[in-house]
Amino acid sequence: MTRTLFFICLSLCSLAYGQNQPKNFGELTLDYANPREFEIGPIRVVGADNYDHQAIKAVAGLRQGQKITLPGDQISKAIKNLWKEELFSNISIVLDKEINGIVYLTIELAPRPKLSHFKFRGVPKREADKLREEISLFAGKTITENLIFQTKAKIRGYFREKGFYAVQVQIERVKDTIMNESEIFIIDIDRGVKVGIKEINFIGAESIAHWKLYLAMKDTKQKSILRIFKRSKFTLSNYEKDKKTMLDKFYAAGLRDANIVSDSVYFKDPKNLIIDLVISEGEKYFFGDFEWVGNTKYRSTFLDSVLGIKRGDIYNKTLLDKRINGGEDGRDVSALYMNRGHLFFQIIPVETNVSGNFINHQFRIIEGKEARYGEITVKGNTKTNDEVIYREIRTKPGDLFNKEDIMRTQRELSQLGFFNDQGFKINPIPNPAKGTVDVEYIVEEKSSDQIELSGGYGGAGPNSSGKIIGTLGLTFNNFSTRNFFKKAAWSPLPGGDGQKLSIRAQSNGRFYQGYNFSFTEPWLGGKKPNALSFWINNTALSSNGYLRSNAAYNGISITGVGFGLQRRKKWPDDYFTAYYELSYQYYDVVNDYRFPLYPKGFSNDIALKYVLQRSSVSAPIYPQSGSNFTFTAKSTLPYSYFDKNADYTTMTLNQKYLYLEYFKFKFTGEWYIPLTANKKLVLMPRFGFGYIGAYTPAKGITPFDRFSMGGSGLTGVNQLGGREIISLRGYEDQSISSSGSDPIIAKYTLELRYPISLNPQATFYVTSFLEAGNTYPNVANFNPFNVKRTAGVGIRVYLPMFGMLGLDYGIGFDKLDNWSSGAGGATDISIDKKGYYPKLSFTIGMNLGEL
Repeated sequence: MTRTLFFICLSLCSLAYGQNQPKNFGELTLDYANPREFEIGPIRVVGADNYDHQAIKAVAGLRQGQKITLPGDQISKAIKNLWKEELFSNISIVLDKEINGIVYLTIELAPRPKLSHFKFRGVPKREADKLREEISLFAGKTITENLIFQTKAKIRGYFREKGFYAVQVQIERVKDTIMNESEIFIIDIDRGVKVGIKEINFIGAESIAHWKLYLAMKDTKQKSILRIFKRSKFTLSNYEKDKKTMLDKFYAAGLRDANIVSDSVYFKDPKNLIIDLVISEGEKYFFGDFEWVGNTKYRSTFLDSVLGIKRGDIYNKTLLDKRINGGEDGRDVSALYMNRGHLFFQIIPVETNVSGNFINHQFRIIEGKEARYGEITVKGNTKTNDEVIYREIRTKPGDLFNKEDIMRTQRELSQLGFFNDQGFKINPIPNPAKGTVDVEYIVEEKSSDQIELSGGYGGAGPNSSGKIIGTLGLTFNNFSTRNFFKKAAWSPLPGGDGQKLSIRAQSNGRFYQGYNFSFTEPWLGGKKPNALSFWINNTALSSNGYLRSNAAYNGISITGVGFGLQRRKKWPDDYFTAYYELSYQYYDVVNDYRFPLYPKGFSNDIALKYVLQRSSVSAPIYPQSGSNFTFTAKSTLPYSYFDKNADYTTMTLNQKYLYLEYFKFKFTGEWYIPLTANKKLVLMPRFGFGYIGAYTPAKGITPFDRFSMGGSGLTGVNQLGGREIISLRGYEDQSISSSGSDPIIAKYTLELRYPISLNPQATFYVTSFLEAGNTYPNVANFNPFNVKRTAGVGIRVYLPMFGMLGLDYGIGFDKLDNWSSGAGGATDISIDKKGYYPKLSFTIGMNLGEL
């Protein structure tokens, strides 16, 4: 579009007429060498009938009665001001006449057209609707060249993000015959075919393996049959970012002068791009000598050991920054000082010189004075009471500032399960003048109560298998008993004190009924983190559907009650907890085939349990770091030691097992290892061993409290008869163990996890796993390498109202062992299965089916 500027009395026009030559305009003569002052008279505006003329004059900066120098720059400024509005395609200011020192001006304008409406061609309606959200077009918008350029660029960018790199966009401008000075945009789009990256060539890269460079480019990937979930595509923004992360690989190898000399992206064919990156590596550098200046609290030799870098190590600036200002493991100089009160600590690393490819550093330290905590506040807790939060906070007013205490507080509040991990914020407010720091913790409440209302197939025998088992469960994780009788606290239930109340019922009618009730007070007495737990349960299983009162009844009834106390320990560190439990279980068995070692009778199980656990996992739902180790010991009294003359060979089973005696040990461990910088991709190794022993060989171990392995661990009747049902995905439920279950178990798991969503309202992640495990009837058969292997994939979804739900698809690879429980008429398990059978498993709960 041409822009015609016509000035009368415009100084720039002097180039067209000859510099400093007088000009005649009717009776008015203007001399550029001798400008004259005039007064502006009435100003006319023509060609802009749809605009406010007074507003145009105001924008131009011209008004009647204003003094103006001609020739001068006031007219050119007025025209520039009008151009800035981007409303007109042609602007000129004309001198109509001059009378007695008063000049009469006319502003002549040609308005730009307005956008009437627009439409798309070449894309489906759903795509067009998404494009409308991307571009900033609306009826009445002034049409400019920049608007057209920006619209094309946004549309091209939208389709290139989807892999249509060769997309073509044309905008046809059609005059609107209905609306004056308006146009219609017809946006013609040719997406073309999806374009991927066929090759990425690293030219000149010899010190770093090319596959490492490929991995470093997170979003710019070559085509590969292994890329199932994410197609190869090229986007300029990701490409520029990936080039920087790729160069970091060179910097980490001491090649700090490495740079991209040139790069080119071109088509190999209409569907494929080739990227050539020409790299200059430069020379390799090494760390030289380190000098510490300003340190009075710690000796330089000690700071050298904390730094952990020696002269001659390959130069790596990223590693140096982590060791100075923030390593993930807390091994850095800043943490050393800040964990001991030096909030205002500063360290300035300076490269002093480079000698023979050795880079020498001087670390200039400003220790600052020690700071103490001032006011500690909490915001955002709309349900949880303040004291529940404050008792978990480790930063106390008056204490010496400690960065580790702040991070630990974040973990402890996360472990409560009441708050959104992603919405947690910490605002330290330092006051250098007072030497204090106020800390503000901002939390975001989330729903922590759960309701379980489900139906599934389950049972424990030929008559009951395949029956629908209904489950109704309520778990209140932030309950309050002290507000139970306060009417105002019921909204809908009294809560906020961090107590846990759980009620659960399962049934499929006559064959199975199970009821559980439990309550936990996490801070007994309110002063120390001593958790008191109480539980009671009752399970009734019928093999033939008859009730216990019927003479034809076959089945088992189990009633249990227990008390537990958990204490947080301070030694070896405060990640340790100890749990003590006293429990009683009563078994009543009547010709139940599920217990071949004890077909009929009743037994009493009075046991003490001790659990020592160290847990440093970062979060309860999707841990991204930390570990969890647990040792469990459970034992009854050694009744056989009290009666030395007892002859168990002549006793009936009912006499022999009237009071169960055994001891049981378990040891489990798991790690959460982040594999990416954002800690999303997590590797989780896990192991577990269990052993149940007898005090007297003649009496043997309990027929009830044993291990049963196979399947998902979810059979509708968990821990049947005291048995621990342990999952092994890829095999049938409980198919690994003997028919009477086994006293020894080993299990190994390697799981790779990646989150799709970490939203607290619906946490969703995918997993792939390698798993192996087995149970053994006795020590003679135990072999930790004789395990049944499986592999597969799965998904996990955490919904606050329902807890953790999971679906796994596993394939078992090994044939099952041919051993029985060895007593009581037990039968061998099937040995016909040769493995390689796929198995779909469904799970409910965080750790269901784990040792």
